Amino acid sequence: MTNSIINIPLSSTPPVWESSPTPPLVQLSTRLGINSFSDYILNEDLRNLVEGKRIAYVGPSPHLDGQKTGELIDSYDIIVRINQAYPTLPDEWEDRGKRTDISMNCLNRIKRRALQNNLEFAQSLKQIVCPMVGLEETPIMDNFFITNNIKGYKVPDSYLFKCFHEIGTTANTGLMGIITLLNYDIKELFITGLNFYNMNTFGKIYNDKYHDEASKAGNFRSTPNKEPSKSDLRMDIHSIVPQIKYFYKILKHHPNTIQLDNYLQNVDFEEFLKSNT
Repeated sequence: MTNSIINIPLSSTPPVWESSPTPPLVQLSTRLGINSFSDYILNEDLRNLVEGKRIAYVGPSPHLDGQKTGELIDSYDIIVRINQAYPTLPDEWEDRGKRTDISMNCLNRIKRRALQNNLEFAQSLKQIVCPMVGLEETPIMDNFFITNNIKGYKVPDSYLFKCFHEIGTTANTGLMGIITLLNYDIKELFITGLNFYNMNTFGKIYNDKYHDEASKAGNFRSTPNKEPSKSDLRMDIHSIVPQIKYFYKILKHHPNTIQLDNYLQNVDFEEFLKSNT
């Protein structure tokens, strides 16, 4: 196994684990009988889709509302959306673009149900990529792709756990999707609509359409101000600060590949790290 992740050297001492489940290697060894991490293995279907391409990586943050970046997003070769289970609607096109080529999806039970409820959309995708742990559910995910005639790919757990161990928490789909794509020889990765839960301040973190669809599917309870609770978002599993720290590492190691939208460009990551150590 190499001593790096997407060319970022592994830490001599990994960060203290910040999620409620036991650290990842313990999970692997006790639940699956796996006692080591692994490097990433390229998926040929995904490689054919993304290598040499300009990719727009689009999250559901409300900060895109009114920005009129839809035309820019649609100009990219491949458009990847995070946990997207429905086609963007006409009133979203001006700010968020029309197309979805790849859904970077955690593919848990709730997300699978949402995709089945929008099966025509799911089948229209070039691929659904799952960069999240499956454990015993991995065969269920594989069967989901086959049964519903969907092109899909599950990133191996042993690689995800290598990443989690280095990040210090069970990372969210958004961050793991970025890491997955950077294993490929892509031309550009434009990251937009990603806010890391408003840089860990929470509040309104999703645009209204995404919030309503996610709530309807059962991801969290809807509230009048459309602000999901931390408990519904399972912050006990996904600690945000370690993910922001690792995202900053990614930015420093891939400056020629990654482009950021205005929101992320205006984040003072150095100040954030000083305030959250």
